[in-house]
Parts: sequence; C-alpha cells; structure tokens
Amino acid sequence: MLQQALTILRRDKIAYADMIYPVLRGDCEVMQADEDGVVLFDRPSALVFANLPDTDGSVQKLMTIRGARGFVLHSDALADRFNRIIRKTRVMRLTQVVYESAQPPHVARVCSVRTLTDADADEVCARLPYEDESDLRLLISQGSIYGAYIGGEIVGRIGVHREGCMGLLAVSDSFRRRGVGECLEAHLIKELLHKGITPYGQIKRDNTPSLELSRELGFTFSDGEITILC
Repeated sequence: MLQQALTILRRDKIAYADMIYPVLRGDCEVMQADEDGVVLFDRPSALVFANLPDTDGSVQKLMTIRGARGFVLHSDALADRFNRIIRKTRVMRLTQVVYESAQPPHVARVCSVRTLTDADADEVCARLPYEDESDLRLLISQGSIYGAYIGGEIVGRIGVHREGCMGLLAVSDSFRRRGVGECLEAHLIKELLHKGITPYGQIKRDNTPSLELSRELGFTFSDGEITILC
C-alpha cells in the first residue's frame, strides 16, 4: 500500500508533506490508502496521520488504533468530532509550510551553526529550555538539533522532530531580531536538502513572527490547516 499512499498524497504535495515524508522514509505503517483517505502510523514519533472525511466512520477507525501518542488530522471538523470522545488536552491548529526550491535561502551569516551533541545537552536545556526536556535530549543524542553560537556562546537552537517536521526554534531574548533565527532555519534547510529531504514545518496560526520568517525564506503555504491532538 506504500505506493498507493504516495499516489494519493502527491495530489497535494504541500498539504500532505507531513504524510509523504514518513512513507518515503519507510518507517511507518500504512493502515489505509484508498479514495476515502490515507491513515499512517509513524513508528519513530508514535503519531497517527490521517486525511479522512469528517464522519463517524472515520472516528471509529481512529479509535481502533492502539499505541498512538497523538493524532495529526487534516480536517479541523474531524479533529473536533474525534476530540469530543478522546478529550485530548493539547489541541494545536497549524499551518503547514514547505520549502520547494532545490537551493537553500541566502541569509546573512550572523552566527556559526553546528550539530549539537550529548556534551551540549545540559547547557542547551539550561539556556534554551523546551517544554519536553527528555524529548529535546533524545533529539540531541540523535544529532537532530543544531545550535547557533556567537562569541562562543550558544544563542539559539533548531531541529527536526521525530516525525520529520522542522521545529524547536528558539533564540535567547538578548539576541532576537539579529538574524539568528533566519541563520538557523537556512542552515537546517541546507542540511535537509543535502540529505534529499523536502523541508517542511508546521506553525501555529497565531505565531506571526514564525509565519513571517517562513515567507521571507521562501516557504510555500498550504491552503488548509492541520490539527494535532496529543
């Protein structure tokens, strides 16, 4: 069903970039791939991705999936219907952005950027804390987090979530509006393109600075939104 899933999802590569990547990576289970929609279980993140219609049948299908730590749904209406039953406390409405160019953006090099290692974990967690510290430490150990440095001091970080989405961008208060965020994003885009991966991100609808940064860097915005329940 992998090829069938790709055929369906590639009808809108921007809207379904988050679902295409796990299929291409080959580390997900395709639970459904037909004209009613695609349902994936991504093993690294334990997330379920679905672009099902807003029906009771879709809810029942999602309810049968075991071991999921969250759901990424390409229908706000289905997400609302589903969450009335499962009652997840964290509900995020997100706009998906995709970097379609084969060349990374050119930005001013205002800092140096390097891959973080376990030796950096304590400093990063202290200076640039993340709500799920254990997840941040895991991603650092996997080489998925990059740090920005100015004068030998870490002033920002960015990375790739377990499911493949760009994120975890943070810049120290005293170094904001200096181009550090742009430098970090451009570096990560370059790294992903070098690996043959299409960079994509998911941004909260009220996160105006991140939305504006994505536009400046040349990302394409999806027409609709997705909802994450976790």
